Amino acid sequence: MDGKKILKFLISFLIIIQVLSFVFKIDLLNAISKITLSISIPIFYCIRTAKIKIYHLSVIMLFAMGDLIVLTNFKNTIRYDMVIHIVGYVLLFYFLYYNHRSFEYNSRDVFTLVLGSLLYTVIFVLTYTVLRTPMGDMNILGFLLLLLLYVLLIVAAMHYINTRSEKSLWFFLAILNFAFSDFMLLLNAFYVQSYELQVLMLLCTPMAWIFLVNYMITKPLKLKAEEFDAY
Repeated sequence: MDGKKILKFLISFLIIIQVLSFVFKIDLLNAISKITLSISIPIFYCIRTAKIKIYHLSVIMLFAMGDLIVLTNFKNTIRYDMVIHIVGYVLLFYFLYYNHRSFEYNSRDVFTLVLGSLLYTVIFVLTYTVLRTPMGDMNILGFLLLLLLYVLLIVAAMHYINTRSEKSLWFFLAILNFAFSDFMLLLNAFYVQSYELQVLMLLCTPMAWIFLVNYMITKPLKLKAEEFDAY
């Protein structure tokens, strides 16, 4: 078994340990697994990529740092977590710009995008409506965080439906998991503290990192439409 497979196994193992240690309330093990996982993801990127890009590595480390905020003694760690995620999501727009291609959709693509966008818009509006008052002075931060995720997810879906490439799929899955994680983070922090929401966050957050790394290390592929035209 080579180093890449060992690291993949370690990351999967750490995700499971992190969830189990939270469920069984083993705080020390939970902290150790969280720290080790936050270190393992950047290492995973460095090992898997053909060329280390400082911008890519910085984005990964920024999200990892945000996850470690909960282990500190800072007051209002949720505020710092939200700020870090907002900065991270702003940086992710670079990837959308870098991989932009002119959009070409058929009627089925348009229907899928419209239906998905309407559904997500309803979720966005309902979530913000519920959280607006409980967030208090962090209302603007919460709105900005949800808005960035809203735009990122819709544009990521547009890119994937347009290209149907593996690279665009990884990015869409990363944003989808970030959205799940942060929506649950805000609901748990400001609306209703839920054991189940926290467990789901522990699963979605590292999955988002892994999908983001997979996006970074995957080479762009030809559009399916172009491949079909070649036959």
